[in-house]
Amino acid sequence: MIRFLSLVDESIVNKSAACDDYLPGNQTGTHVTFNRGLSLLSLLSLLAACATAQADCPTTLPLKGVINLDNCYPIGADCVPAAEALYQYTLASPDVGDEVLSISLHGSPWHFYGPDSRIMTIENMAGMVKQQGSKIHEVILMASWSGASPDKHRRSLAQQLSSALGDMKVSGPNGFLWYEKDGKTAVTQQAFTVFKTGPYAVKKGEKVMASLVEGWPAQFEDTFAKQRDAQGLLRAGVGHEVFSLCPSRALAAFDASAALGNPIAAYNAAILRLERGDSGDREAALALLRKAATAGDRPSATLLEQTTLRSKGKP
Repeated sequence: MIRFLSLVDESIVNKSAACDDYLPGNQTGTHVTFNRGLSLLSLLSLLAACATAQADCPTTLPLKGVINLDNCYPIGADCVPAAEALYQYTLASPDVGDEVLSISLHGSPWHFYGPDSRIMTIENMAGMVKQQGSKIHEVILMASWSGASPDKHRRSLAQQLSSALGDMKVSGPNGFLWYEKDGKTAVTQQAFTVFKTGPYAVKKGEKVMASLVEGWPAQFEDTFAKQRDAQGLLRAGVGHEVFSLCPSRALAAFDASAALGNPIAAYNAAILRLERGDSGDREAALALLRKAATAGDRPSATLLEQTTLRSKGKP
């Protein structure tokens, strides 16, 4: 029996096609460097921009080098949306046995994200594992960077989940996760990824960079903002964290989406603010959670209650 949970779900397949509407007409054929979130018009601008990007999104992660990625866009007859390919590739993952649970989902060094773009807390993940029964003795996280500590003050997501499960063995990759069509995986740690602007697509059977599947909407954050597209801004925020590795940009996008009434973005922004803990963050987080809870978002209502009861206010 294969013990496998995929939170890289079929619902993400439909996201790619709809986003063609957001493409500014003059961007087709240009290239962007996106891991650190900067648009580039030439190699010289790439070199000049690197220092700025790293200052804007500082990290202690072991990032190095550049990868050129062949984005198959505009989509031709021999191409498929990368989200569709990723979903199929995860289903082909090798059998890990009855006592091992493999969980495929989007992630960063800081958070897991569910198929609805909501942050999944360690408590959420632990509860999901426990629901699989007592036979499970090991968890494999198929989520980019889930095995890496984001800084010296935090343990990796894998370590945190292990503690929540009574020190069960939990492992995750220390870098960006790539899938082959047979479900096999590889990991890279590039500082920059250069690719053609547009929704991420691959040639049939070509390997997929999992983080870019959720990451590419971040390149259109300005377009989403101009169109007052709350869902687009939510997805841009996720992209800034899981691909650009920049929680500060993610928070800005989540805040913008929450201001337009998106409760999931409000929930995400609240978590980021509570974790950051700067002056005024707790009050802003509580306000976001109250607004989302009033709109009927149950996870926000639960987190609001929990946060109110905790003196430090951290989820």
